[in-house]
Amino acid sequence: MKKKGALKIFLGFVLLFLLINWVFPYSPLNIYKSISYDGDHVLINDYRSELKAFKLEYEPRLNQQRKEELIKDLTTNDIEYLLQMYELPWLVDKDSITITRKSLTDMEFEVNEAKDILINLAFQEEYSESTKEYLHSLLTQTLSLEKEIDELKHHSSLHSRSTIDLQLRNLHVHFISNFKLLSTFYKEHLRSKQEA
Repeated sequence: MKKKGALKIFLGFVLLFLLINWVFPYSPLNIYKSISYDGDHVLINDYRSELKAFKLEYEPRLNQQRKEELIKDLTTNDIEYLLQMYELPWLVDKDSITITRKSLTDMEFEVNEAKDILINLAFQEEYSESTKEYLHSLLTQTLSLEKEIDELKHHSSLHSRSTIDLQLRNLHVHFISNFKLLSTFYKEHLRSKQEA
């Protein structure tokens, strides 16, 4: 009888452990600390189309600048490095992606790099007032992205799977919104340069 009772207790603990690992994917008790994220396919398709359209307009300017072997426009040069943040696999892949703590660290690194580039642009380039406003908004929103990722990375250990999924979906939308702001900033930069 004691063996059956011990076995029931052991199985109860195993079941509880598995349940905690399933419900709380970033729990300290979870060995893998990962969650499978499947983005909205319509949203991803639209985003990929916008990204492609932007690159079709942008890349000829970058290539022309490279041919001249002179960086005339630091903004055009640096957009290339900013785009890396917007092409992270979890933002553009239609397949399910596993988001681990390392994925969040990589995401945080890309956002940090983008923030540094934007700060450098703010101090190194001369912009019109309207372009400065867009740059300010872009930098503010990038700082907000950084904060969201930090929150997800460091304060989600007791969040349920559904809460983390919701946070990832919100983060996904914020990345897309951030990209749209980058696109607007760059178009305004080009427009103001032509008028000057």
